[in-house]
Amino acid sequence: MTTATVVDWHDILSVIWVSLAAGIGLVTAASLAIHGAAKANSARREGHAAAATIYGAIGVLGALVCTAGVVLGVSVMLSKS
Repeated sequence: MTTATVVDWHDILSVIWVSLAAGIGLVTAASLAIHGAAKANSARREGHAAAATIYGAIGVLGALVCTAGVVLGVSVMLSKS
C-alpha cells in the first residue's frame, strides 16, 4: 500500500489553502472592525464627523465580512453529507 493511494493530496492541499485564506481574511476583517470602531469613537469625540463616518463604515464593513464568513462556513458544513 502506497501513500499516494491512501492520501488524496489534492483535497489536503485544497483544505490547507482555503483554511489559510479564510484565517487571514477573517482575522484581517475582525481587525478592521475593531480598528474602525475604536477610531470612529475617537474621531467623533474630537469633532471630526467625516472621519468618524468613514471609520464607522470601515468597522461595519469588517463586521459584515466576519458575519458573512461565519454564515458561509456554517452553510458549507451543513451542506456536506
